[in-house]
Amino acid sequence: MFDIAKEGSQVTMNYKLQVYQGIPLRLLKRNYKKAKAKRFLINDTSQNVWIPNKHLDHNGTIKPDENLDYIFRKAKRRLDLAGVVWQ
Repeated sequence: MFDIAKEGSQVTMNYKLQVYQGIPLRLLKRNYKKAKAKRFLINDTSQNVWIPNKHLDHNGTIKPDENLDYIFRKAKRRLDLAGVVWQ
């Protein structure tokens, strides 16, 4: 139901816990067909951030060696509320 169709085939989304510089992130289950970003929960709390698709694989996995610092600098309060200490 939450999978994305890519050129006739189904892409299984990565809903597993991913870690970016010590920040635990989990892709939120939604319909992302035409979205330009995907929503991630921080530390499995209600706090979330949107990560642009240019930093993600088609299945929602964060690409290796991507610099997402600008996203988390803007979301400093959300990190605090989620109980994450970052830099």
